[in-house]
Amino acid sequence: MRKGHIKERNGRFQITLDLGTDPATKKRKRHYSTHSSRQEAKDALAYLLDPSGQQTVNDFLDEWLSLTTNNLSANTVYVYGRYLKMLKDYLPLIDYRKIRRKQAEKIISELLRKYKPGTLAVMRRLLSTAYNRAITWEETDFNPFKGIRIKAEHVEREVWTPGQVAAFLSAAKERQGNPSYYVAYMIALYTGMRKSEILGLRWKNVDLTEGSIAVKEAIHNDYDKGGKFVSGTKTRASRRNIAMPGELIAVLNTHRERLGEEAEYVIVTNKLTPINQRNLTKAMYEIIRNVGHPLIRFHDFLHTHASILLANGVNVKVIQERLGHSRISTTFDTYSHVFPSQQREAADLFDRLICNPE
Repeated sequence: MRKGHIKERNGRFQITLDLGTDPATKKRKRHYSTHSSRQEAKDALAYLLDPSGQQTVNDFLDEWLSLTTNNLSANTVYVYGRYLKMLKDYLPLIDYRKIRRKQAEKIISELLRKYKPGTLAVMRRLLSTAYNRAITWEETDFNPFKGIRIKAEHVEREVWTPGQVAAFLSAAKERQGNPSYYVAYMIALYTGMRKSEILGLRWKNVDLTEGSIAVKEAIHNDYDKGGKFVSGTKTRASRRNIAMPGELIAVLNTHRERLGEEAEYVIVTNKLTPINQRNLTKAMYEIIRNVGHPLIRFHDFLHTHASILLANGVNVKVIQERLGHSRISTTFDTYSHVFPSQQREAADLFDRLICNPE
């Protein structure tokens, strides 16, 4: 029979669990864990001594994710799984139904020491969603993570001017090597498509006659198992048709002729296989450093595309549709930095209309 005890050390509570003698080494085996409160340590020790009929938080989250996969895209399941792995070491070894609000807030505080508020907000949302599902299962009647507020992190998004975009693309075009890289950067800056969507773009979804792209798939790297996997788009709104500018249509026509009819994907290696995301990003940073532009992420190509259009009077609803945002509020919140300049334009316009009526 297992035995264990709790000892306080420097304001924290350590569990020592006697696991008996190792038959191979003849040495005593012990399990140690440290907890922030005596009650938390008692709950953990109770579980370790008799786990029957109980389910740890980690086991509960694994079960929740496995039962949720049918309603999620492959990439969403993959991303959720990575977040749950990040959470694993911070969740107490007790039955998930015993976590109360105070302990949940302590868990969030511990996580905040390592992760940024944006990342932590996703983690909290996952925990809350899982507990809401447990309530519908009638296994618990309380969600300890619901409503815990995390102070939002203000992020200044770096975007380029039209002149900087033109200079970057000119340098990318002149770069020696695979021309697919230049085409990928141009698609990103001219359409606002995400990197995974560009890598998952097949020629059958490009209409060079009508000048449009049908965004239906994405290719993601699997950093746990290695390799890549293809999934549907991020949300229903992400499945969209994007009108292409004439310059991009011309570049894609040339690119299609260069690759030939055997190519299935638009952005490919010299062997006509999909390009690795990391290689695409690495080459991008090399070009940025060479032209001396402010360093931005690949995802900031999307922000640059949207910011340029908004600054030149394109309706925000059109921007929402091009980017595939599910809610227009997301577009407003993301690009609020563009609107102050339009405030002055609106004020000046009203002044002209009233003071100088025709």
